[in-house]
Amino acid sequence: MGMMEAASRLIAKHGQAATLLRPGEGTTDGFGVYTPGPDTEYPVTILTATYAVELQFIAGGLMDVGDQRVFLSVEGLTLTPATTDRLRIGGEVFRTIRVSPLAPAGEVIFWELQARDD
Repeated sequence: MGMMEAASRLIAKHGQAATLLRPGEGTTDGFGVYTPGPDTEYPVTILTATYAVELQFIAGGLMDVGDQRVFLSVEGLTLTPATTDRLRIGGEVFRTIRVSPLAPAGEVIFWELQARDD
């Protein structure tokens, strides 16, 4: 079993189902008002944890109290997560602040997201 399969299995075993919301293509009227398109929903499997936050990270604006650390399984994932995406976790919608892959040797094992409830 490879590292990706092991990570996906652990996230599935200890995690939960969620929905990644990708904003649809919007439109602009003749007066510059932008109207976003409807979200496209992608089912994902995640594992969440809270950050052990240092006060200087909060003071510096890098983190906020309540930010969630989200590990996103690559199993069945058909897109690359982006900071424009949102996550619906247990009925709450979180904004994606940061996205980074864990990708030793160029193979993405899982995605780590910093998510914030606004």
